[in-house]
Amino acid sequence: MCFIMGGLWAGGQAVPEAFGWARELPGTLTQFIIPVLGPGTSPDAPDWRNKERVNVLVMGIDRRPDEKFEDPVRTDVMMLVSVDPHSQTASMLSVPRDLWLPVPIGNGQTISERVNAANVIGVMRNHPGGGPQLAKETFQYNFGVRVHYYVMIDFEGFEKVIDTLGGVDVRVDQTIVDNQYPTNNYGIQRITIPAGDQHLNGERTLQYARSRHQDSDFGRMKRQQQVMLAARGKLLRLDMLPKLPQLWNELQESIRTDMSLGDVLALAKIAKEIPAESITGRSLESPYVYSFTGYDGASLLMPAREKIRDVIDELFFDSRKEQGARIEVLNGTKTPGLAALTATQLKNYGFDNVTVGDAPGGPYRETQVVNFTGKGYTATLLANLLRVPKGQVKTEGAVGLPGAADAVDIRVILGQDIGN
Repeated sequence: MCFIMGGLWAGGQAVPEAFGWARELPGTLTQFIIPVLGPGTSPDAPDWRNKERVNVLVMGIDRRPDEKFEDPVRTDVMMLVSVDPHSQTASMLSVPRDLWLPVPIGNGQTISERVNAANVIGVMRNHPGGGPQLAKETFQYNFGVRVHYYVMIDFEGFEKVIDTLGGVDVRVDQTIVDNQYPTNNYGIQRITIPAGDQHLNGERTLQYARSRHQDSDFGRMKRQQQVMLAARGKLLRLDMLPKLPQLWNELQESIRTDMSLGDVLALAKIAKEIPAESITGRSLESPYVYSFTGYDGASLLMPAREKIRDVIDELFFDSRKEQGARIEVLNGTKTPGLAALTATQLKNYGFDNVTVGDAPGGPYRETQVVNFTGKGYTATLLANLLRVPKGQVKTEGAVGLPGAADAVDIRVILGQDIGN
C-alpha cells in the first residue's frame, strides 16, 4: 500500500466534468497470477487487464488515541503515487498541505480551502464516500488525474510498518533540530537527528518524515519521498511480499483504504518489477506554487496551474497512447463553439494536435469517433473520455464523410448525445 505499507510502493486520467468518464468493470487479476482476496470499495478501480496506470492518493493523518478515522481530521501528508505497468515506470507527486484549491462539493459548486481540509469537508458534509472520496475528487478536479484508490494511515501504523521492516537507512543532508515537534498528548518536544547516514526505527523515521519547523513543508515532502524509496528498497531486499497479507491484517486499526487485498498484491507485483531509476519524484514547490496571504492573515500557497500542467504531463502520461495522433473535432450539433470547447478539453488532457471544424450534413444524433489510420488505443481513449459507446467508434468509410487519412488520424463528430 504505497507509502503506507512502508515501501510496497506501488504505489487514467480524469475527464472534464461536463463529460464525466467511462467506468468499465474492473478486469480479473489473472494477468498477474494473483487471486482476488476480496473486493475493494473504490468506485474508480483501474482497468487491470489493459495495463492502465494506477494512481493512489496516500494520506497521513495525525490521529490521536481519542479520535477515529471517521472524525473530521486534516490530512498531514498528501502524496499521489502512480504506477504504470505498461511502461514499467512509477512516480510520486507531493502536495503541500497549505495549497489553496477549490474543493468540488457537487452540483457544480466548490469551496475554496487548503487541500488538507478536503477530508474534513467530506466528513462534515456527509459526502458520498466520505472525506477520503472527496479528497480523491479534489485531486481529480484540480490536476486532471484520475485517482483510482486512496490509502489513509495514522502515525502509529506508519511506525509499525517501519519497525516490521527492521527500520530504514537514510542519508540526512543536514542535522535536524526541531524544538516544537508535537507529541500525542498535544504537547511539544525537542528532537535531533544528526547529519550523515542513519539507521532509523519507526519512531525516528516518523520524526524525520514529519518534522517541518527547521525548514518547511517543502523540505518535509522531500524527506517523505526519500523514506518511501528507502522503505521500498528494504521491503524488496527482505522479500517481504509474501508477508503482506499478515501485515495487512495487523494494520487494520491504523489504515483505511478502498483497495482490496487483491488490489494491493497485484500492485505490489507490478511495482516489484520497476527499477529504482524508473521512479520519478516531484513536489509542488516554487515555481509551481506561489505564496499569498489569506483573508485571515494565514500564509497560503496558490497553484501556478500552467506550470503544474507540465509536471502532471511528465508524471501521469498514458504510455499506451500512440504518439503524434492528429485529431479533428467536428461540430455536428446546433450548439455554437462546441467543437472548440471539446478541443480545448482534449488538449488539457494531453492531445496536442487537435483541429476543429463543422461537420457537413448535420445535425448528427450520435457522436462518432472515426479511426482512419489504425491508432486504435487513442481512438478508444477519446471515446472513453467523451463517453462515446463502443458501437459508435468506427473505421474509415463507415460514415458519409470523405476520407482524411492524409490529413488526420482520428475524426470526432460531435452529436446531440455528447455528454449524456
